[in-house]
Amino acid sequence: MLTTLIALALIVVLGLIVVRRRNLTFLMSLASLLAGMLTLIWLQNQGLLPGTQGPLSDRRPQTVMDGPKEPVRTP
Repeated sequence: MLTTLIALALIVVLGLIVVRRRNLTFLMSLASLLAGMLTLIWLQNQGLLPGTQGPLSDRRPQTVMDGPKEPVRTP
Protein backbone atom coordinates (compact mmCIF):
# COMPACT_ATOMS: atom_id res chain seq x y z
CA MET A 1 0.00 0.00 0.00
CA LEU A 2 2.82 2.39 0.91
CA THR A 3 4.64 1.57 -2.32
CA THR A 4 1.51 2.30 -4.33
CA LEU A 5 0.99 5.64 -2.59
CA ILE A 6 4.61 6.69 -3.14
CA ALA A 7 4.46 5.62 -6.80
CA LEU A 8 1.22 7.56 -7.29
CA ALA A 9 2.74 10.64 -5.64
CA LEU A 10 5.78 10.33 -7.93
CA ILE A 11 3.55 10.18 -11.01
CA VAL A 12 1.63 13.26 -9.83
CA VAL A 13 4.86 15.18 -9.20
CA LEU A 14 6.24 14.21 -12.62
CA GLY A 15 2.96 15.35 -14.18
CA LEU A 16 3.20 18.68 -12.36
CA ILE A 17 6.75 19.13 -13.64
CA VAL A 18 5.56 18.69 -17.24
CA VAL A 19 2.32 20.68 -16.96
CA ARG A 20 3.10 23.63 -14.67
CA ARG A 21 6.80 24.26 -15.32
CA ARG A 22 6.93 26.37 -12.17
CA ASN A 23 8.78 25.61 -8.95
CA LEU A 24 10.90 23.13 -10.88
CA THR A 25 13.59 23.03 -8.21
CA PHE A 26 11.15 22.00 -5.50
CA LEU A 27 9.29 19.53 -7.71
CA MET A 28 12.50 17.87 -8.93
CA SER A 29 13.75 17.59 -5.36
CA LEU A 30 10.47 16.01 -4.29
CA ALA A 31 10.55 13.62 -7.26
CA SER A 32 14.12 12.59 -6.37
CA LEU A 33 13.12 11.95 -2.76
CA LEU A 34 10.13 9.83 -3.79
CA ALA A 35 12.17 7.88 -6.34
CA GLY A 36 14.85 7.22 -3.72
CA MET A 37 12.24 5.92 -1.27
CA LEU A 38 10.82 3.60 -3.93
CA THR A 39 14.31 2.34 -4.73
CA LEU A 40 15.06 1.60 -1.07
CA ILE A 41 11.76 -0.26 -0.66
CA TRP A 42 12.53 -2.33 -3.77
CA LEU A 43 16.07 -3.11 -2.58
CA GLN A 44 14.75 -4.16 0.83
CA ASN A 45 12.11 -6.43 -0.73
CA GLN A 46 14.78 -8.08 -2.89
CA GLY A 47 17.05 -8.64 0.12
CA LEU A 48 19.84 -6.48 -1.25
CA LEU A 49 20.18 -4.23 1.81
CA PRO A 50 22.28 -5.38 4.78
CA GLY A 51 20.18 -7.12 7.42
CA THR A 52 17.29 -8.00 5.07
CA GLN A 53 16.18 -11.33 3.69
CA GLY A 54 14.82 -11.80 0.20
CA PRO A 55 15.21 -13.74 -3.03
CA LEU A 56 18.59 -12.16 -3.84
CA SER A 57 20.12 -12.25 -0.32
CA ASP A 58 22.57 -15.01 -1.22
CA ARG A 59 24.07 -12.91 -4.05
CA ARG A 60 24.82 -9.93 -1.80
CA PRO A 61 28.22 -9.75 -0.06
CA GLN A 62 28.15 -10.72 3.63
CA THR A 63 28.23 -7.82 6.13
CA VAL A 64 28.57 -7.56 9.90
CA MET A 65 24.82 -6.86 10.19
CA ASP A 66 23.94 -10.22 8.61
CA GLY A 67 25.48 -12.43 11.27
CA PRO A 68 27.05 -15.83 10.61
CA LYS A 69 25.99 -17.76 7.54
CA GLU A 70 24.42 -21.14 8.06
CA PRO A 71 26.50 -23.99 6.64
CA VAL A 72 25.13 -25.78 3.60
CA ARG A 73 23.59 -29.08 4.62
CA THR A 74 24.09 -32.00 2.29
CA PRO A 75 21.62 -34.89 2.44
